[in-house]
Amino acid sequence: MLDQTVAAPIQDRSDPIPLILKQLASGNDVIRTGAVRAAAALGIKDSRVHTALLESLLDEDPDVRTDAMDALVQCAKAEDADTVCRSLLGDPVREVKDAAIKTLTALKDKNAVPLLRKLAASRAEDEVAWEDDNDAWDDWLDVQIAAIRALGQLGATESIEDILAARDDEEGQVLDGPVFAALAAMGNEGAVWLLSVARTESGLGRKRALEALADMQSDLLADYADIMFNDDAADVRRLALPLLAADEARAEAMVLSDPDPELRREALSRFADQRPDFAIKALSDQSEDVQAAAVDHLVLPLEDELQSSLAANAIAWTRLGKEKLAVAAANILPRLAPELATEPLMALARDTTRPLEARLAAVSALAELSDASATERLISLMGNETQQVRTVALTQLAERCRSGDTSAAQALAMSIDGTLLSPDRAVVAHPTESGPDLTMSKADGAPRGHLKISLDGDIIELGPDDEIDPTQTTLGALQSELASHRTPEVAEDTPEESAPKRQHRRAVEGPEAVADDLRIVALGIAGGISDPAIEVAVFEAAESEDDGLRLAAYRALLRQVKAGLLRDETAFLAKAGLADENPAIRSAAADILSTTPEMAIALSACLEDTDALVRAVAVRHCATQEQALQALSDKTSVVREAALDKLLAVQEVETATAIFDTLSKAERIDTLADACHRSEQVLARTIQALAEPELTPKQTHVLLETLARCAPLAQ
Repeated sequence: MLDQTVAAPIQDRSDPIPLILKQLASGNDVIRTGAVRAAAALGIKDSRVHTALLESLLDEDPDVRTDAMDALVQCAKAEDADTVCRSLLGDPVREVKDAAIKTLTALKDKNAVPLLRKLAASRAEDEVAWEDDNDAWDDWLDVQIAAIRALGQLGATESIEDILAARDDEEGQVLDGPVFAALAAMGNEGAVWLLSVARTESGLGRKRALEALADMQSDLLADYADIMFNDDAADVRRLALPLLAADEARAEAMVLSDPDPELRREALSRFADQRPDFAIKALSDQSEDVQAAAVDHLVLPLEDELQSSLAANAIAWTRLGKEKLAVAAANILPRLAPELATEPLMALARDTTRPLEARLAAVSALAELSDASATERLISLMGNETQQVRTVALTQLAERCRSGDTSAAQALAMSIDGTLLSPDRAVVAHPTESGPDLTMSKADGAPRGHLKISLDGDIIELGPDDEIDPTQTTLGALQSELASHRTPEVAEDTPEESAPKRQHRRAVEGPEAVADDLRIVALGIAGGISDPAIEVAVFEAAESEDDGLRLAAYRALLRQVKAGLLRDETAFLAKAGLADENPAIRSAAADILSTTPEMAIALSACLEDTDALVRAVAVRHCATQEQALQALSDKTSVVREAALDKLLAVQEVETATAIFDTLSKAERIDTLADACHRSEQVLARTIQALAEPELTPKQTHVLLETLARCAPLAQ
């Protein structure tokens, strides 16, 4: 039986094929199906398996025949073509026919082309058997598609008229996809017809023909380059693009004078590296998207006069350009004119009426400036009402912190502990009535913390007893009592927040907690950095009552530990985290404790945790062999995988037998197949079990299905 109590010696598994093929004599359809799949998995190149597969094409069960034909796709021989063709004609099951067509294609059997042509055009009922008259039409549709694809792969150009006629059949299905793919596979002769469709039809058919042409190898279209280049349709001209060389006049014409701006942009992007002059010429293009591509591909420095003129234009584009051009202008300004870049980039980053991508590009560009005030400018953006702007600013500050910038480190620590922003700036309230979203201030008290930014952009360090005038700091001034007299700013003008949508929107989430969001994002970006102030802020956040903040802190602690920053406080918090009600926090705490053998001892209490990820960590790092064997029966695959990893670290016969017995009894086929794939001993024990007497059908099924899934090691 399978559940032996004493480990039996594992016999040689060098020839499992007879044991598997023996099961083909079973009266159980499921077992015969499993035997076909297992035999193919373990011996697809074995002549005995090949013979058995051919014989199984006559099995009474359609699933057995289907699996046998599926396997023959991999191992059929030229002399099998007639047998396969007979199955295609005489087996009524659609799946068998589909696999038979694939097998004939794999054999490159040109003799099958006449039959495939008939199946592409009709059901050929005078020659072909179908399963049920009521389902014959649906079955034929699938077989028809398989036949069309096969004709393309066989290069049967003589069938072009047949498959085009099938496409035009008003009573048929939409066959554009398989027909066009078949034409594309037929090379030049197929390309002619695809071009004809692309140039004469409209709508979805034309689109699909163009897609098929685009997927073809460029050299197959070379003979038609002139036709495509001179076509009236931009989509057709685009097909000529890969056929052009950068030094050709046609390439320059496509970059500078093609009627379609998107095609000019694509051509510029393709050739600019080889022809830098194209980018300079395209700066005067009428399309902003083309101008943006030109800016992206400029090679600096330029001639003095051109560079000066371009700098003035780039500054204007940050204020007035559409998204792509504004992004390109922001990206190039730090290299183009660093002495002029600060003011326009700051204005763009703060302007909520400008495209969001351009604002984010401005923040990243500001980080490229290396003057004395670069860090202070990024800090001033930490209170921006747009989360993405804050996130990019935080990311850039984290990079500066890693490079030793103490001001950046201090700002990051204050972002994490929630003291960077004054209470008035920490929350942005949204109205509940219809109309544009308004930003509203709510002064709760004096600013906290020891780092503030002056109106001039300077960092001011303050003692704990120093009083702060909120109007004398950048962030304080933005939310001082003067703010009550200004016109509120509208929400971000993005496609999701366009004016028509804002006018009909009601806020449903209440106030936006900018400071709280900043804390969580800062923990995610900078929590793992080695800095004393940041580490203290992370420890404090780990004791927060807010689940989201606490989870972000634990994940930051995990990154610190993985970076080698293990503190006594970290171990203490991780042990406390094992009792947290939030399973994600328990999982992070378990991961922290698993990093050292000394701390991992504490994980033994987590072997029965209700969360699978926590159990998996505990099993992987502190389970005994007995506990790991028990975990192999866990209902969750991640726990079983952890147990298997631990058990397979010990390559012993007794362990392999125990793994097999546990998994086969629990009927965990996926994990047992993984074990067979990774361990020769478990695989041999699984094969050996097939020879045991009095196997139940269910046990036999488990063994065969396991073997069918572990082919890589077996072969």
